[in-house]
Amino acid sequence: MDRFKAAVVSSVFAFAFFGIGCASTGEKTLDSFSRTRANVSESRAQVGDTLTALRIMRMARGDGLKEAYQHYKKSVDKLEKSEVEAKQRALALKEQADTHIQEWEAEMKSVKDAQIKASLESRRQAVRSNFKLVQMYADDVSKAYGPFISGNKDIVQALSIDLSAAGISNLGPSMERVMDDGTALDQKLWSMQQALDNIANGISPLGNMQ
Repeated sequence: MDRFKAAVVSSVFAFAFFGIGCASTGEKTLDSFSRTRANVSESRAQVGDTLTALRIMRMARGDGLKEAYQHYKKSVDKLEKSEVEAKQRALALKEQADTHIQEWEAEMKSVKDAQIKASLESRRQAVRSNFKLVQMYADDVSKAYGPFISGNKDIVQALSIDLSAAGISNLGPSMERVMDDGTALDQKLWSMQQALDNIANGISPLGNMQ
């Protein structure tokens, strides 16, 4: 799809989904949706930064230990904030989307043309299906954050007690496990990002243009 067609599809989607019902509600939902997409992208970046910081920490030796530790600790702090923001944004989007779909249903009752009503109903079902997927992925992401953050915090705590090459070596198995948890979290964030992109591009959960 070329850029022009993509822009048209996005504009049509924005009108179809956010243009029905109360304008202020639609604008709030669009704003929350856009922020959620950006937030998921930022969350993936932060997960990646934390994994990179952990890898650097594993290889650090001598004078580089302290600097690598401080960088890793800051990355873990940012990771915690990223989790809180992700949960808040997903909850706000769900609440506003539910409200918007309810208003959509209420206003559809005033549409008399059967063909137009059928088209609106089809769009409503497609949007509802996509948002159910987004919510499912958001729940998966929320569950995956827990072990990744907990594991990183435990490593930070352990290194604050024994910041040495021997200490890092002893933490090797734990670091491997945490990195696996981070990879799993990134994959779940990617799935959520794809579902949000499908909504923005007017693509159904099955991959067909809505």
